Amino acid sequence: MRKILNKHILIIGAFIVALAACKRDSDYMIVTPSPFISNLDLKKLYKGADVTLTKELTREAISVQGQVTSDHSGHNLPEGLLFIQNLRQVSSGIDSLRGIAINVGAAAANYVPGDSVQIKIEGGVLKRVNGILQITGVSASDIVKVKSGVKLFYTPVSAITLFAKPDNFEGCLVKINNCNFEPNIGVETLEGVKTLNEGSGDMQMHVNATANFKNELLPYSANVTGLLIPSSTGVPQVWPRIKADFEATSIVVDPSIPLGPHPAIITGYLADPTGTDANYEYIQFMATQDLDFRQKNFSVYTTNNAGASTPTGFPVAGWNTGDLRTYKLVITRGTVAKGKFFYVGGYKQISGVGSRDISQANWVVSKLYANVGGEDGIGTKTSNLLGNSGNPAGIAIFPFTNVELKSVPSDVIFYGGTGGSMFGSGVGYSICNNDFYNIKDGNTDQPFFRQGKNTAILVIPGVNAFSFLGGVYDAAAKKWITKRTHNSVAIGTTSPLTLIEERPVDDKLPMTKLIN
Repeated sequence: MRKILNKHILIIGAFIVALAACKRDSDYMIVTPSPFISNLDLKKLYKGADVTLTKELTREAISVQGQVTSDHSGHNLPEGLLFIQNLRQVSSGIDSLRGIAINVGAAAANYVPGDSVQIKIEGGVLKRVNGILQITGVSASDIVKVKSGVKLFYTPVSAITLFAKPDNFEGCLVKINNCNFEPNIGVETLEGVKTLNEGSGDMQMHVNATANFKNELLPYSANVTGLLIPSSTGVPQVWPRIKADFEATSIVVDPSIPLGPHPAIITGYLADPTGTDANYEYIQFMATQDLDFRQKNFSVYTTNNAGASTPTGFPVAGWNTGDLRTYKLVITRGTVAKGKFFYVGGYKQISGVGSRDISQANWVVSKLYANVGGEDGIGTKTSNLLGNSGNPAGIAIFPFTNVELKSVPSDVIFYGGTGGSMFGSGVGYSICNNDFYNIKDGNTDQPFFRQGKNTAILVIPGVNAFSFLGGVYDAAAKKWITKRTHNSVAIGTTSPLTLIEERPVDDKLPMTKLIN
């Protein structure tokens, strides 16, 4: 009897627990699916074949909303396409920004950049036409303008970022800074498909024969704003919308003016960014005279002499030692005016992974050095372009590309410790006459770092700190009148600097100055 009673008690107890686990309908939050779908989610629906947009596919969404980025007044966009972009509602990250084209016919010209619109897309078809992903089957009556004058998002883009994730940028309003054009500068017009390079690789710009700015002359370099649109061959192209989207930035340099002894000087560097160093380190230079790197190519070398860097021993080939000891980059594109900064390095970000884009600065070389070796076979791919060990690391810039053992650089600096095999048996890293070094001590030659009195070295920069080099250079006298000093500041994602070209808000760190 006790066993039967216990069995019933267990059954009743289990029933009570089961009831307790159940929730009433009133215990759940009732939500209504959003009637809007983001471009990010919308574009995921396309998998290579036409897609009819139904509520079942879009999870009850029937419309898309966003800011208009197209401007048909310049007559340089595909007719009938209204381009909008938006951010995914659940994300504040810029990575969710996506653009899309909507085929609405002549009504596309009625909307201008900054208009905020809502567009009914239920029953429309998501498809590619001439390579362009777009929604067809939408009429002018399906569009409602909510407001105007909305601040537009511009996405900085480079060849490196574009070709890594082309779908992320398609249909977006992008900006390419300091891009260089070839070959017929100042003679050729903008009309047609032009190749441009912003320091990291080649891209294309498209200007139609119908564009009202097609007859503008092609400058050497420019900032280009426009919509990123695939061609019929799948190659992404930037389409400037109006004349103002194309801003010439190049200067004209007289090729007959000779280079001085220090046409470019080293003014700063980021040697240890946040997170990985791979592809995020960079160097800041200043021109002491107007420079056109197409006319006169330059080369930049870095040296890392950490204990694990090979080959070991003295650098018998100097700056050309290669492997993990030295790395070579060449500058063949871009212009820079006297007294202005220019940059060489990896990704165009201020302080490593996830930090702010600084592509608006004048980047003449942007190379993923952790993925590929140096120019002319000098240097294997490395995660440390700029060393930060206890041994000396260095930077040199030469006003030519054919560098030999005793070639004199335009400028050179070293930082780090006192170890390492740097000079011996007539070999080493060549230096120049600057504020730190001298190729002669009286009548005695001392062309290498660590030879004779050439022992000056800057301190190792801190983690996530940009190294500002102070000092004053007299461009007329072609010499340093105030020696450079090392000053550093942390420049993370919340940096007070709008650009590393500008002083921080406390104005305490001296930057290199050019006079005369």
